[in-house]
Amino acid sequence: MTRKEHAALASRLAVGAVLIYAGSSKAAGPVEEFAYILAAYDVLPKDFLLPAAAFLPWIELLLGWSLVLGCQTRLAAAAAGTLFAGFLAAVASTILRGISLPNCGCFGESLHFTPAQAFFMDLCLSILCCFVFRTGHGPASLDSWSERGL
Repeated sequence: MTRKEHAALASRLAVGAVLIYAGSSKAAGPVEEFAYILAAYDVLPKDFLLPAAAFLPWIELLLGWSLVLGCQTRLAAAAAGTLFAGFLAAVASTILRGISLPNCGCFGESLHFTPAQAFFMDLCLSILCCFVFRTGHGPASLDSWSERGL
């Protein structure tokens, strides 16, 4: 494998693992806990808080597993990048509006980050998503196996 292929694989696995951990941490807890964190951001209408809190962890899990397995990699990277862009906008808006968050809510109750830490993490993950999108699935992926007819 070339360095670029190693980097593509590492990036794909890193973003996928973060999404799987984040999604499973939130899915394991009560939906109301995550909805409470979402409410603190003050960017969603109240009627959307519970549906978003129930739905978002499963989207993260789906995208995470798709990236780890290398299944529809470019689509998953684009969707994950869009998700992280939304997270960046939400965190930036709380920082600019001076809203104090109880925690970022990124990983449910398992890990707590400040808004600045969450912003930096989401920015790095967005960059990795762009790299994965540009380089494609790379080695050790279902996409590469299906291309070879296996």
